[in-house]
Amino acid sequence: MITFRPMPSLVSSITAVATISRVGSFAGLLVALVAAPVVAQSPLSHLDDAAPVPAGILRFRLANVWTRFDQRFGETGGLVPLGAALSTDSLGSAQLPRLIPIEAGLRTLVQDPLLRLSLGRLQVTSNARTVTTPISLEYGVTRRLSVGVIVPIVQTRRVAQAIVSGDSTRANVGYVAASSRPGAAASNRLVAVAFQRSADSLGVLLARCPANPSAAGCAAVNANTADATSARDRARSFAAAVRALGVDAENTIVAPRASSELADALDARRIQLNQRLQQYLGANAGAATGIFTAPTDFSYFDLQGNRALASPGLLKGPIGGGLDSIRTTERFGLGDIAIGAQYLVFDRFQRDSARPPRVQSRLAVAASVRLPTSRPDSAQSLLDIATGDGAGVTVRTAWDVIVGRLGGTVAARYAKSFGRTVQASLYGDPEAAFPYPLFVERKRTAGDVLGIDVTPRFLVSESLALDAHYGLERIGATTYGGDASGLVDPCINCGAGPIQTTRGSARTAQRVGLGIRYSTVDGYQRGRARYPIEVSYAHLETVTGDAGLAKQSREQIEIRLFYQLFRR
Repeated sequence: MITFRPMPSLVSSITAVATISRVGSFAGLLVALVAAPVVAQSPLSHLDDAAPVPAGILRFRLANVWTRFDQRFGETGGLVPLGAALSTDSLGSAQLPRLIPIEAGLRTLVQDPLLRLSLGRLQVTSNARTVTTPISLEYGVTRRLSVGVIVPIVQTRRVAQAIVSGDSTRANVGYVAASSRPGAAASNRLVAVAFQRSADSLGVLLARCPANPSAAGCAAVNANTADATSARDRARSFAAAVRALGVDAENTIVAPRASSELADALDARRIQLNQRLQQYLGANAGAATGIFTAPTDFSYFDLQGNRALASPGLLKGPIGGGLDSIRTTERFGLGDIAIGAQYLVFDRFQRDSARPPRVQSRLAVAASVRLPTSRPDSAQSLLDIATGDGAGVTVRTAWDVIVGRLGGTVAARYAKSFGRTVQASLYGDPEAAFPYPLFVERKRTAGDVLGIDVTPRFLVSESLALDAHYGLERIGATTYGGDASGLVDPCINCGAGPIQTTRGSARTAQRVGLGIRYSTVDGYQRGRARYPIEVSYAHLETVTGDAGLAKQSREQIEIRLFYQLFRR
């Protein structure tokens, strides 16, 4: 059995590791950097250097990384609150497209093509936090080659508070509670049946009266055939529009708000149509009762549901297509485990206790394979934060240089993700704040990531270094596969648009930061410290970004320990 223990001597084998204190490395972590409601992970920036792991040495790294944001970059370059994408002054068909047939029905009923259905105002405030604890083990196979594994443990938390204002000043429709739907559907059905029956009866007269002008009811029809025909057509469209509002308990979900201008207009149109029909069919033509109207304001529980009452609410019902409630969402588990190797191309750092040359430099290249150990996403969760993008590969290179007390690292990386199956919306933007509510399994491929990081460094002493950070990162567009073959959607033509396979376009972000690192590795080599250990801290901010990217703030603490596994 192999026993890990602190190295008894580093004079010969730790010389390469000792140079870590001269370059202040922050290396090899995995953490989620979220770009849209969504959900994407990119490789960390400002965390790579060319420090090798000496042969026979096991390097253990443990870190905690806190990433927070409550704003995104907007279309015009400014910042917008994180909850702005879910907020609206008029919650309606633009957010929930399954309301489009109901809105069209209301427009027909009041004969107003510009009418907008509104359930009221929705205001969402939100902030997000990701805490990542990556555990890394690296082993030096030779002086130049090392292999390692990174296991990230990720906790995500998206805090959200929704305020719903469905009063008469903001809403013209309301929610029909489950207990009221049978009665509401029956009321609407009476209206639809009455007008359909009147339309059918008037249609019979219009067909019969030209040939039988003396038949009952034909005098009025023949006297004004054009108006009778118009009345018949109006009655048919009125009945069809009422059916769109719901004539069965399953589909009667929203209704005109009682005591609203919309409800008054609907009843006025019903009475007006009754009068026209009665000119030709008598006093019993038309509908004697009105369309069902919602008696209460649209509320928070109507939108979100009420767990205590086992009521699903609008989002989880047919209108929302099973969307999760707008509430605080947490996730804890593994990110995507990475396995990789690093090779030291050249090393011109001082490797003994002699006085180092004025200029020291080294170059390393590395590659890793990312395993799909994170949980796949579901677009039905409006506020979830992804812990990983699934399988992929990453290649990187780092160049370290020191001139006297000044030094730095220039690093570049490229990450490519492979497709993974997720639950996503089939139509429109699959990562929209309110996705089209038809969710299927689709192949999602996160965009390629290209990053360049520059870390200038000042060596205060043998054990203390101060860092500055600058990074430029470009994230490619996310792509989706999938088609609609074999699917039957009751709202297939509700403004969904074509199946979208590319989500947005490439986005670029710039980050800056400061850091400090304390290391006893050099002191241990020279007999001035008891144990070799490194502790680093860094703070990073996203200062510019394309529309949709989060303005992040990140705090990071890392500890590195060194163990001699085998003597060489």
